[in-house]
Amino acid sequence: MAPIPEQGSDPLNPDLLGSSSRASKTVTVLLSFGELPEWHQDNEFILHGYRPISGSAKVSFRSWLYIHNESVNIFSHLIPAVVFLLGECYILEYLNSRYDDVAWSDFFIFALFLLTAVACLGLSATYHTLANHSSEVDQLFLRFDLVGIVLLTLGDFVSGIYMVFWCESLQRKIYWSMIGVLGSLTIFIMLNPMFHGRKFRVFRVLAFVGTGLSGFAPLIHGITIFGFSQMMKQSGMPYYLVEGAFLLLGALVYATKFPECLYPGKFDI
Repeated sequence: MAPIPEQGSDPLNPDLLGSSSRASKTVTVLLSFGELPEWHQDNEFILHGYRPISGSAKVSFRSWLYIHNESVNIFSHLIPAVVFLLGECYILEYLNSRYDDVAWSDFFIFALFLLTAVACLGLSATYHTLANHSSEVDQLFLRFDLVGIVLLTLGDFVSGIYMVFWCESLQRKIYWSMIGVLGSLTIFIMLNPMFHGRKFRVFRVLAFVGTGLSGFAPLIHGITIFGFSQMMKQSGMPYYLVEGAFLLLGALVYATKFPECLYPGKFDI
């Protein structure tokens, strides 16, 4: 049983406050999948633990105070976002205090990567918080969530390319341009309503995976220039390989709804 939410004005979607008044005036209970409106029925294998539609950002954020089936999604992104934000300050101060000859570009690259991580995790935590607000807000912040993932991919690749082609200005600019174009196209797909909905779920996954796997191009190119052993030291390639494996695994889990598709109801809260 969750706390009693309060009705309040909400600039995000005032038109829906009337339709959500019942949820805000009564004791909030967690719902089953079948009790949700159709637009909020995303994963039919998660049967219970859903928050009622709030129509209020204030009410949605108050759901941080009780357990529901978005709690893990929220806090598994929110806590790392705070950690990366604090890490931003620490890393930049560490570089400044230990290395007198650190170039401004080094500061920029480190700051860019950490800020894209904060943006990605923060947007995802916000999306999972507001997913029960209304159909319009759910779709809006879903798009922001996906854009955040692309931003983190861009920040990751920009910093990686910077390290691999430290002295090769031309190659660095070519690969920065490549990932910039691919990232922009992926963001366009994520923001364009034409590509929303369940039928484009796999297509969106492929766009993500394609952009992510494009990072192997500069790695392979670097191997041809510097050799495999040097690249293992210079570029942090083992970490990129692990990251690529997790990217594929995450995309597979998202697209197939594994493992809950095998055991409906077993992965509810």
